[in-house]
Amino acid sequence: MKKKFILACISIVLIIGVVVLMNIEKKYPYEDENTLYYIEFNHEILRFERYDYSLGQNQIVEVQKSVNKGRTFESITEENIIVSMEPKFIFLNENLGFAISKPNLTKNNNYMGIQVTQDGGKTFTNGKINYDNPKVEILTVEDVPYFENNELKLKCSIYQIKEDHTGYEDVELIFVSIDDGLTWNLSNNKISMIIKENTLTDSGMILIMKNNAEQTYHYGDQYSLEKYESGKFIPYEPKKILNWNSMLYRIKANEEQEEIIEWEYGYDTLKSGKYRLIRYFISEENLLYSSNVAEKFYVEFEVK
Repeated sequence: MKKKFILACISIVLIIGVVVLMNIEKKYPYEDENTLYYIEFNHEILRFERYDYSLGQNQIVEVQKSVNKGRTFESITEENIIVSMEPKFIFLNENLGFAISKPNLTKNNNYMGIQVTQDGGKTFTNGKINYDNPKVEILTVEDVPYFENNELKLKCSIYQIKEDHTGYEDVELIFVSIDDGLTWNLSNNKISMIIKENTLTDSGMILIMKNNAEQTYHYGDQYSLEKYESGKFIPYEPKKILNWNSMLYRIKANEEQEEIIEWEYGYDTLKSGKYRLIRYFISEENLLYSSNVAEKFYVEFEVK
């Protein structure tokens, strides 16, 4: 009797064990030999996957997504992208992701090398770092973009000669983006300017300005244009004298404003080429002094 009871108990334990094992969710690997990066958001897994190799020691990658906890992955990238053999990847949320092809970006390539997706990996766009330093040819991306106090930032560095000319030094630079990684400006740029999407023409644009400083700035209607020629920006002369009103506008700390810029009045329509628009801002603390204390800020653009 006692033996039967023991066998019955063992049978019950075995049955319970089988049931428990059957109900334990099977874990699937999120990566294979071609996975370069992966991350999980709620019930969704995104990963950068090597699709093939390319000439020049590059690799072709795509974004794959799993909605069944890694059992299967589906390619969602409409057009695969090319990166170097030592890229950096990150998704900051389900939609915003970055592929940094190589750490060293060159002035000749217009400081492009950060590819950004804002739709979860379906499409990628070349981001641009705005940095104008005639003494520097190489800009090094030290790490992937990150959020700090709800501000999108990117850590970079340059290797330049010291001010006393006794040697060279590494200088850290922090760039910020207010358009989810499409354009990057130095964080010490108190005023960030970008062009509103799909508004640039050969006769004007809608300009988005953001005050990143801790004080109010003032600005007028005045602006000027420069054109990129022979490796540098030079003044682009208007066709006639530009007359500006004396009205000043105010942009408060952390405020963002839009303004319609129509240069056809003074410059006519622009021919194909690369340009930059210059705006002039005066801080609240310098407002009572002189226009000589106005600070210049730039936004670059290209007319096709």
